[in-house]
Amino acid sequence: MAFRKITCFVTGGARDAAALGSALLLATPAKGNVAALYLRADPRDVMPMVGEGLSGALIQDLMKSLEQENKSHAAKARDHLDKALAAAGGVYCERAPGSDRVSGSFTEAAGVTEDVMAAAARLSDVTVFPSVAKEDRTAVLVGLEAALLEGGRPLLVASEQTPVVLGRRVAIAWNGRTQSARALALAMPLLTGADAVHVLGVDTMRTDADEAAPVVDYLAWHNVPAQYHKLSGTGSVAQQLQDACADVGADLLVMGGYGHSRLRELILGGVTRAMLNQTTLPLLLAH
Repeated sequence: MAFRKITCFVTGGARDAAALGSALLLATPAKGNVAALYLRADPRDVMPMVGEGLSGALIQDLMKSLEQENKSHAAKARDHLDKALAAAGGVYCERAPGSDRVSGSFTEAAGVTEDVMAAAARLSDVTVFPSVAKEDRTAVLVGLEAALLEGGRPLLVASEQTPVVLGRRVAIAWNGRTQSARALALAMPLLTGADAVHVLGVDTMRTDADEAAPVVDYLAWHNVPAQYHKLSGTGSVAQQLQDACADVGADLLVMGGYGHSRLRELILGGVTRAMLNQTTLPLLLAH
C-alpha cells in the first residue's frame, strides 16, 4: 500500500517547511495528498495557567491576544504549505480521489490536542511532525505522543532541513520487540521501493544484536534486498544508530517508538527520546 493520505502537523513555525517538504516526498510516488493540520490553541486552556484573581477585562484581553496569535500562526502555516506545494509541483486539493499529481490541503482544528491528533493519525497512512529536537512547546510533544501511542499508524518526525530525497536509502533499527515489528511492517511501502536497506542490530543488556539478522531473510521474501550490520560501538545506543546511519548514507531510520502516556506527561523511552533530539535524520516510528 502506498502513502496516499498523509497528515502533517503544522504550527506556523520555521520547522513546518521541512515537515511539509518531507510529507510531499512521501506522497509524490502515489500522487497522494498531504493534509496540513493546524491545531488552534483554545483560550479556555490558557486561563488556569495565568493564575486566579484576574479581572474580567484582563481575561478578555488575554483571550483576544491568543486569538490574534492563532490567526497569525495559521496564516504562516498556510503560507508554508503553499510554498511547499509550489516547490513540489503539487496542487491544492481537498477531496478524494485527488489530482493527477501530488496535492495538499489545509485544515484548522480546535479541541483537546491528544484527541485531535490521535483521531487524525488513525485515518492517515502516516502522520508527519516537524523536528522536535529541544522542542518545548507542549502541544507539539503531546500531539506526537498521542499519534505514536494512540494513532495505530506510523508517524514520521522530520529533520530540521528539507531532504532532497526520502526513503531511498533506509536503515532499520531492530531489537526483536513488538514495536520494531510494527514499524517494519508499516514501513513496507517505502522499503519495497528503496534503493538500499540496512538492518541495524545493537547489543545491550536487554537485546541481542544477532536477533536482527533474520530480518534480512524476511525482507528477501518481499523482494527487498537488505544488509545486516552488527553495531559494536562504545557510545550510547542512539549514538551508535546515528553513526551507522551516517556510515551507510541512510536518509531515513525506521524504528519502534517506546513510551508510556501518563495524563499529559510525555514519557518516552531513552533511545526514542535521544533519537528525537537529533536533527539531521528523519525517523519513521511506530508503537
